[in-house]
This record gives sequence, C-alpha cells and structure tokens, in this order.
Amino acid sequence: MTNEKINILYVIDSLTHGGTERQLAELIRNLDRNRFTPHLCTLKPSQGLFDELDVPKLCLNFSSFASMKIFGVEKNLSQFIHRNKIQIVQTFFQDPFLLAALIKPLNQYRLIGSFRDLGFWRTPSESRKMRFSYPFYDGFIANSEAVKESFAACDGIDGDRITVIYNGFDLSAIADTPVPTSTVPIIGIVANLNRPVKRVKDFILAAGKVHCTNPDVLFVVIGGGHLQKELQELALQSGIAGCTTFTGMISNPIQQVLGFTVGVITSETEGFCNAIIEYMACGIPVVATRAGGNVELISDGENGYLYEVGNTDELADRLLLLLADRNNCTRIGSANALKVRNQYSMGQMIEAHQKFYSSLTRDISHER
Repeated sequence: MTNEKINILYVIDSLTHGGTERQLAELIRNLDRNRFTPHLCTLKPSQGLFDELDVPKLCLNFSSFASMKIFGVEKNLSQFIHRNKIQIVQTFFQDPFLLAALIKPLNQYRLIGSFRDLGFWRTPSESRKMRFSYPFYDGFIANSEAVKESFAACDGIDGDRITVIYNGFDLSAIADTPVPTSTVPIIGIVANLNRPVKRVKDFILAAGKVHCTNPDVLFVVIGGGHLQKELQELALQSGIAGCTTFTGMISNPIQQVLGFTVGVITSETEGFCNAIIEYMACGIPVVATRAGGNVELISDGENGYLYEVGNTDELADRLLLLLADRNNCTRIGSANALKVRNQYSMGQMIEAHQKFYSSLTRDISHER
C-alpha cells in the first residue's frame, strides 16, 4: 500500500449532539493523522460539534432531492471531492446515502455506507432511496450484529459486504470527571425526547411503581425534546413529580450518569445504544429492553437485566431487585466497566475503522 495519506470525507445530515454524531466526531478527532486526513460535509447547517472540529468542512445547504437546487448541491460536493483529492467517502443516514451514490459515477472514490439503527425511519419512499443507492457502495459498516442482520434481511444485502464495528467510549472522560455523591439511590435514563420509539413514558410508569415501595429513590431523565412536557405531566399523574428531575438536553451527561445507581433504556428499537455503553463505562448496572443490539451488550443477570419492551411491571421488578441488593449492584457495575475497557473502548473503535479503510484502499494508488 502507498505511504501517502488517505483522504476521507464523512457526509452526514448535520452534526449536533446525537449519539451517531458524537461517535463520528470522536472518530474524526482520533484518526491517525500520519495515515489519514479527515474531511467533513453536512447537508444542513450545524453548530456545536461541527464548529469544534478543526478539519476541512463543507455545508451544502441541502433541502430536497425534488428541488432544482439539487444540481448545485451535487456540483459543490463533487468540486469539494476533487479539490481535496478524496479517496474514501463514508455516509450516514438516508439523504447522504443517496447523494453520494448519485455523484459517484462522476468521481473516483471508495464509497462506504454506515448502518446505525434498525430502520425506525423506514417508509416505502425512504427504503427505495436506500435500495437505489446500495449498488454504488463498496462496503458497509454496521454498529452491531443486530443492525447488520436487519439490513441484510430487509434489503437483501449480502452479509459479507457488511462489517460490524461497535461504538467506542473514551474512558478518559470518566477519569477526568468528579463522581457526584448522593445519600439516596438514583435511577436514571438518557434518551432523545423527540422520538416516541424511545418509550421514556415506560420509565416514568415503572418509576411510579418503584416509588410505591421505595419512596426515597430519585429519578432523573436526561435529554431534550418535544415530549418532555407530556412526560412531566405523566410524572405528576404517577405521583413522582417531586422526586423526578428533567434536566433537558446535556451535551456531555457523564457527570450526571456517574451519580446513577442504575441506568435504564426503554426503547422499542436500538441499533447499538451509546447510553448503555456510557452507563457501563461509569460502572453502574443497566436495565434495558430486549431489543436490537441491547442483547449484545447485556447478558441477562450477569452485567444487567433485560426485559420485554413495554412491560413496565417487569422493568420495575428488575429495578427493585437491584435496589434490594447493593452488593449485586457493585458487582455488576464492576463487570460493566471491565467489559467496556476490554471490548468497547474508543481506541478499539478507531483502530477497527483504520483497518477497514486500509483494506479498502490497498490498491488505490494504482487507480489514481
């Protein structure tokens, strides 16, 4: 393979503080600059993470494929690719998938698609958009076996074309963060409050059941979105408004998570949940739905508990089981921290991507 650096362009809708967005930002920050030069393109204006990344960037101000402006968008992206001698383009989410596929015949680059969920967004039109794009792609990365199997089954993609690279966690984020102290147990959840599939209402309902037995327990909901008001009203109806805190959106919730006694995930669909990795890295037990990639992270009864989606009685029972045995909480928490260190560190995630890129471009010097 050539000793020249590989120029990589990441294309995503926008770069705010979502789970995929944070993972991408860490990938860009930590790539070996002696081997790779990252670039970033967003379809829509972004702040936050976009501004923080010191790499060549492009915002396309994309609105729709039906707009006449799409030709200008395609031209701007092609010019950026040529100007920066991009050799690999990696896309995230549906619109970037299609946009990169449309201009590939006019450019020479390897095209990688990222699968990050179980397709909660699927509609007939969105699925057609993705399926049209696939033949233009040289390979795909999924962040869990569950995600790989889902796309292979739904879209007929050969599983050999999909490589699984798990999300990573930066362990230094914990080392540099003070641990909050509390004299009472805290049960918490980190979730997007814009998506009903996160089922945070189940957390509130289970919390109400736990409160009846353990009135001293505090509950924390970390995340922002239009569902927050509805959830606060449900907390009031469930009799736990006085012991439940809604923090709103927090860009880096690690300090709050370190104070949890138990971390919860209630989603009906999960590709590979970043919040679960954060809970585990912070050394706390997890109670999560038996859905998607959750079962790859949690071995029921060993490093946490799984429950059936929507079964708030089962969720409450698992929480009460942990609250009743703090020694078990400590044991499970220690097992979780060790598992993240051994299997889901940021370094392992970065190196897996770098190996994938290198394997994809072994003969690139002969083509350019």
